[in-house]
Amino acid sequence: MKSVFSLAGVVCAVSLGGLLFGFDTGVISGCEEAIQAEFSLSPFWHGLVVAGALLGTVFGAPAAGRMCDRMGRKPTLVWTGVLFFVSAAGCALTPGGAAGPAFLGIMRFIGGVAIGGVSVAVPMYIAEIAPPERRGRLVLVNQFCIVLGIVVSYVSNYCVAKWLPFSPSVVWRAMLGAECVPAALYLAALAHVPESPYQARVTAGAPLFARRNLRPILLCFTVAFFSQLSGINAVNYYAPRIFKMIFGDGSELVSLAGTIGVGVVNLVFTVAAFFLIDRFGRKPLLVSGCAAMAAMHGLVAWQISLGTACTPWLAMLGIYGFIAAVAFSASAVIWVFISEIFPPDVRAKGQSFGGTVHWVMCMLVSWLFPVAVARTGTGAFAFFAAMMLLEAVWAVFFMPETKGKAIDAV
Repeated sequence: MKSVFSLAGVVCAVSLGGLLFGFDTGVISGCEEAIQAEFSLSPFWHGLVVAGALLGTVFGAPAAGRMCDRMGRKPTLVWTGVLFFVSAAGCALTPGGAAGPAFLGIMRFIGGVAIGGVSVAVPMYIAEIAPPERRGRLVLVNQFCIVLGIVVSYVSNYCVAKWLPFSPSVVWRAMLGAECVPAALYLAALAHVPESPYQARVTAGAPLFARRNLRPILLCFTVAFFSQLSGINAVNYYAPRIFKMIFGDGSELVSLAGTIGVGVVNLVFTVAAFFLIDRFGRKPLLVSGCAAMAAMHGLVAWQISLGTACTPWLAMLGIYGFIAAVAFSASAVIWVFISEIFPPDVRAKGQSFGGTVHWVMCMLVSWLFPVAVARTGTGAFAFFAAMMLLEAVWAVFFMPETKGKAIDAV
């Protein structure tokens, strides 16, 4: 079917999957404390419920790779839209009582399957239809939409909390159910985009784990592994709680407003990456960003360790500085880089492998972050800083530059 959109229109339509990715990632930050309070969850089980979506991504990413090869890129994207809608509607209908946490966890798991799917299929689809000289920027439209989705979820949470005159148990369900609206828009947009031109060149039986693919596999694994050890999703999922660590107990709206600031900074510096990634390349952005992230994590760890002597504006500078650094470096580079380094016949499998590694690490970090903070305080931030210094060293010595190269010649 011929698309009714231009190239830019197709990229924007498909990238609505990224907006849902971001919305689903960010929306839980405004709900997690109310969920814990309603169901009296321990830190361990609370982390598991919050990470339910991330468990789904671990299954969704490899499944999407297989579906892209067997069914096509476009049908895979349609299925992710359906799953996003089902998940959001189900979360809004979570029952109270003992059955609530399990039901909510299942619905979040379904949404996670969809997130894993779009994290594989969307950047791969865009990379396959984009000209080499604009590939980085066009794939970054998806990252922009992910960040935009996070901002939209933060604003949505704030508006629901401020203006919905109901109990907290109704409010958090409304926050999660609001995702039905962008999910419906995404499905409508997908009806007007074509299949990827590379779909006819796929060899479904071509093995990923072969000697010829060893180098891209190792590169893919490393960049995906480190992407979550930046701590980005620990901040995305637990931003209001982190702001309470900085400001102390106070108004819930203060924490939610601070969280909106996180989303805005993320959005602004993702736009900056849009103009930088095809000019300076993937490697310089990642190296400089890792150094900046390490410094910002160190600042946050130092300030929070001071307890009541903490200078809140300085700690906030550390949080916002970290978000700025990760937005123009690691978060911008990972999906572009992974979409470029595999040959066409195993690109879906390679993208799926990278997505799986990314989401396994994301699940572990998000699950264990509340436990780590409860036991070590600022130790979690110090650990993230050390990991970013290690990634900077890896990028300097081992990461190739892929800027401007044909997607079949990287």
